[in-house]
Amino acid sequence: MYPPLSATATVYPQILYFSQMEQEPNPKYFMPDYSGTLPDHRLEVRAEKLSRQLSNTPSSSIRKLSTTAAEHKANLRFLNNERVEEEILVKEASDRVRQLVKGRHVLVVTDTCEVNMSGHKGRLKPNSGLGRSDKSDTSHCFKIHPGMVMDAGSLNPLGFSWIKVFHRDDQMPDRNERNYKKQPIEEKESYKWIEVAQKSKEVLAEAATVTFIEDREGDIYEQFALIPDEKHHLIIRSRTTRNLANGNNLYAQVDATAVAGVYTIEVPTDKRKQQYKRKASIELRFTTCEIKCPVKVSNKGYPPSITVTCISAKEIGNASNSISWKLLTTHRIEKFEEALQIVYWYSVRWYIEQVFRLLKHQGFGIEESELESGWALRKLVIMQLSALLKILQMNIAYSQPEGGQPIEEVFDEEQIEVLHKLNRKLQGNTKKLSNNFNPKTTKWATWIIAKLGGWKGYESQGPPGVIVLKRGLERLGYIIEGIKLEKDVGTR
Repeated sequence: MYPPLSATATVYPQILYFSQMEQEPNPKYFMPDYSGTLPDHRLEVRAEKLSRQLSNTPSSSIRKLSTTAAEHKANLRFLNNERVEEEILVKEASDRVRQLVKGRHVLVVTDTCEVNMSGHKGRLKPNSGLGRSDKSDTSHCFKIHPGMVMDAGSLNPLGFSWIKVFHRDDQMPDRNERNYKKQPIEEKESYKWIEVAQKSKEVLAEAATVTFIEDREGDIYEQFALIPDEKHHLIIRSRTTRNLANGNNLYAQVDATAVAGVYTIEVPTDKRKQQYKRKASIELRFTTCEIKCPVKVSNKGYPPSITVTCISAKEIGNASNSISWKLLTTHRIEKFEEALQIVYWYSVRWYIEQVFRLLKHQGFGIEESELESGWALRKLVIMQLSALLKILQMNIAYSQPEGGQPIEEVFDEEQIEVLHKLNRKLQGNTKKLSNNFNPKTTKWATWIIAKLGGWKGYESQGPPGVIVLKRGLERLGYIIEGIKLEKDVGTR
């Protein structure tokens, strides 16, 4: 997956669609608010404190998050409290984004991430919300399948419409024992795509248009039958070719279509994939067709065929790891610019991968957490998703010429005050190494936090990544704590 075309495209920048809602969202909707959601006011106070700690000090270590031994115990009690239910935490997050989408065209990017706690299996309590992994070599895992909401025009992250958290039962029969192919979709794990989309439709009822963006695993005929309507659309990367109602083969038909246009992107360096920076020319084709209902679900009441547009984006030449996407969409496509818009929107799926990266390893380090209960870990992850939104907002803001969201939507007054003081100290000796961005934007704050995280600011270094921003945000938290401590000592 590559970064959105807005950061790399060399042609057709004018095609991007903008939100129908011009007013800026109220910053309070980016801050968790548990008032009236939990069965005890003390739990609500603790939830808000823990949320602030996660935002200021991105971590999965409760000891590291807590400033005192008493606070450490209080945070552990909160996460292990049975009255603090996953559904309550999920609903709090979805209720906030519900109030941000009125009149907007929003993208809902969904995917699945496995949290594998097998490295702590000797500590984990049995029967506590953990199950088998994809590799079936451990029974100490759970999965999350969130729907991340973004404004279709600005790409500003707005929150999460729904978060499904689940695990595979250790005793679950294998595919053959369950006769998987004949199972109703509601009994399959793949139903997660439909379930999260349906929940999201309820939450985003006030939006003008909702477009769901999914990878190949979401290419399910039942989903094309159940989710789209005039307001709700799908953009899904095709998993395999399909039979068409006219007797043709989907891939053969789109490949035989004339090239609608060519565009150019810059592919970034990715040493993990032995991929090096290059300019790639992409041929775009598209065709509208009727995909035929598969035989295995033909007797389950679904329509015999569904109209979609298939878009082929294929790199010209024989580069290693060359780009080749086939996308299925329910949006009406009649010209090249509209097809390119769909490719652009699909490319923002890269951000959900960044979300999962932030949850693990060098980010929040959820798989290194020393919590002993799977249920507690699952609740912590739900709260972390809201906290890491700030890092994603910074990452996106730095790629936007206008500087992303207003700074007040992402940082509180105390943080902004400290950022202004740090900015004066971090300026370089030349204009290129100085913070030349508008202080009212998130991009200005991102430059400072990136410097705190170890980014040097050289053009050759590229823009700051999410892990650098996570380190910088963590350091900012320590600096603020130091300032508070100095004030406390000075008043004694």
